[in-house]
Parts: sequence; structure tokens; C-alpha cells
Amino acid sequence: MSAFGVPITDETLKAMSRYKGKTITQEDRAREAVRLIHSEDKNLNALNHALTLKFNYGNGVSTLCLLYNATGDTLEIVDGQKQDWHGSVEKEEPPRSFDNGQWVAFLHTHPTSGTYGCEAARVYRGKNIKGDVRDFLVAWSTPWGSIQNAAYTEVREKDHFPPHWDYIKGQKLEQAGKITKDDDEYLASTVSIGGITSPEFIAILQHKFSPLP
Repeated sequence: MSAFGVPITDETLKAMSRYKGKTITQEDRAREAVRLIHSEDKNLNALNHALTLKFNYGNGVSTLCLLYNATGDTLEIVDGQKQDWHGSVEKEEPPRSFDNGQWVAFLHTHPTSGTYGCEAARVYRGKNIKGDVRDFLVAWSTPWGSIQNAAYTEVREKDHFPPHWDYIKGQKLEQAGKITKDDDEYLASTVSIGGITSPEFIAILQHKFSPLP
């Protein structure tokens, strides 16, 4: 499955009068990705894809996962660091990478034989404006019963997460609220989840930027 939206690149910005004569940076690309987060209905196209997957799946606890790249660069999933504590991706995996200004969408569903809903994490890898490799953790929990849904995120150095999965699951994700934010000097991540049995989980992964002069 492809990502949703046309990548926002140097060429995109060169066509904008505000960048005329300016050396374009990753920070600039991130700025425009945030500004154009809903352009050409790409967010709705991603949501509709997740809704179609949910419709085809039918009844049962699931999580409609929507991720947006506003880092100014490409993000790649770290395959060896996927965590599916409860449930799995339904039918089709999202693309292994997606570009600045693009959304990805997928459906995570509960186990066919289990007493818990969905609980999982993914790690996406990118770089900041200094060229440092950084990892984004995005995690969601959609349990049955009276326990509320939860969303959790962190921005850390490369390969930070594998030694800490038990702690992340039990002490961070399962204790989190419906909105979590994290950042470092250059990058930031915000995740949120709805309150129903098949909620939308939305993650915005971005590079920080300053206003244009």
C-alpha cells in the first residue's frame, strides 16, 4: 500500500514565493509539511482507507492507525523493533517508508482468541537537521472493559527502545492518557487516541521549525 499525499520536497518549496532566493533546509520542508497537513484531502484519504479496512474486518476491537510525517525527511519503520503485545495488523502492512508530507494508514486488530483488545508499538527512524539518527516510538492500547484507551510516544537515540519494552508497555503505555507528547532539541512527536472500541490513533512526527523571517 502506498502512502497518502504528494511528498513535500525542495522542488515543492522552490515553487513558493516565500522561499524565492532562500537556501531550503529540512526545517523549511517540515514547516510546509505541517502547514499542508490537510492539503488535497490526503488526511481524509488515509482515514477512509483505514475505515475501509475496518468495514471489511467487521465487528471486534481494533485501532485505526494514522501517522503523518512532518520531519522534513523520509521516515523508515524499524522492522526488528515492532511490538504486537496483543493483536496484529489486518490484511496489509503500511509502506516501509514514507516521505515528508505523507500519511500512512493501517488497521490493528485484536487477537481472535484473547481477552484483551489491541496493544502494540512501532518505531520509525529518521534524522534531524544535524544529520543525527533518531527513533520515534508510537504505541497504542485499546483494551476491553473499563480501562481507558492510551497513546504513548518517545523520541530517542538510535536503538534506544529494545532493552526497555517491558517498562514501556507496563509503566508508560498502560499508564498513559489519550494524548502524549515528547520531544528533544530538534524533533517532536504527538500521539492521540479516541475513546471508543475502534478508535483513531493519530501520530504526528515532526521536525521543529522557526517562523520565516
